[in-house]
Amino acid sequence: FFMMAPTSLPTLVLIILGGYPEKGKGFSLKEGGDRNVALVSSFVDVELLEGFLNASEWEFVVDTPLPDPAILSSVSAVVESSISNLRYTKNATLYQYLYTGFNDSDLNTIPSHFYVANVHQSEISIAEYVISAALHWNINIPKMDSEFRGCTWRSSPPGNTCHRLGPHKELNGQTIGIIGYGHIGEGIAIRAAAFGMKVVATTLHPPATPPSPLQWLKDDSANPELMSVSDFVVIACPLTSSTQGLVNTTLLKHMSQTAVIINIARGPIIEELALYNALKNKQIGGAVLDVWWHSLAWYNTGRTGPASWPSAYRFDKLDNVIMTPHSSSLTAQAHLEAYREGAANLDALATGRSLDNVVRNRTDV
Repeated sequence: FFMMAPTSLPTLVLIILGGYPEKGKGFSLKEGGDRNVALVSSFVDVELLEGFLNASEWEFVVDTPLPDPAILSSVSAVVESSISNLRYTKNATLYQYLYTGFNDSDLNTIPSHFYVANVHQSEISIAEYVISAALHWNINIPKMDSEFRGCTWRSSPPGNTCHRLGPHKELNGQTIGIIGYGHIGEGIAIRAAAFGMKVVATTLHPPATPPSPLQWLKDDSANPELMSVSDFVVIACPLTSSTQGLVNTTLLKHMSQTAVIINIARGPIIEELALYNALKNKQIGGAVLDVWWHSLAWYNTGRTGPASWPSAYRFDKLDNVIMTPHSSSLTAQAHLEAYREGAANLDALATGRSLDNVVRNRTDV
């Protein structure tokens, strides 16, 4: 789909292992020299990944169906293949995600001989999503448009029924709080400050002096303070054993009745029923939810019932919720950046350079 090829490519030979690859996916085989072999998920666009390689050549082996053990023993990197396949790749040293978020539990099941790395492709796309959500909440142009269309251009009685709408809010002077200040949080903070917003944040290990443009950056013990002073609260921390259920009934009580929570991280960081009740009872102003508790359940075509819903609770019936299907990071630019960063790590591995965005080091050396 999105392909950026280098100006020249080495001669490639396609090899088929147990069936033909899908269009745009397959295997590249370089001739001669040491072999760099990567096991990749069938969802990975191999041509795009290969097009971003600058300093190395790789054979890409798709994991469906699972190749012969002799081939798997030569694998030195794995790109998003199922973790259950890693027991066959005993000589591999890199497990590469092509997205930012990952389950903390995965780190405990990925064998110790792997470095684990992700990519930071979505800082811009998610930051823009958050700012657009805050602007929409304050201004709501679609509502203005709808009401204006419905009250004028009348050619018969009773004629126009328009009235001046009430004032909307400005971001300027409002406060946005970020729980989990990292790369994405920084992108949000820079854009929020450009609108004249005050920015506060929490993180596990804050520096002594908060970086610009933050008013303050404190540890997680300050989350109640952050919730109480913020007009918008953004959840941007990873889902780990310590952050699951972090935003619970107690913490939500610190938010004002007009404050809005925006979750672009992972659904279970917020207690599902606690948020539903806070919204239903108008305890808080609202929510913008891009992530859910039943992850990607809505792609179960034809299924019905709560197990196939994004949540067990009917958030879709609440008028103070904006809902999107985990799409805040889905831009063409972010897609390309993910592959560029993944390819850069393959280059680094093949040439003995340091890996970027390592989230877990090898522990067997």
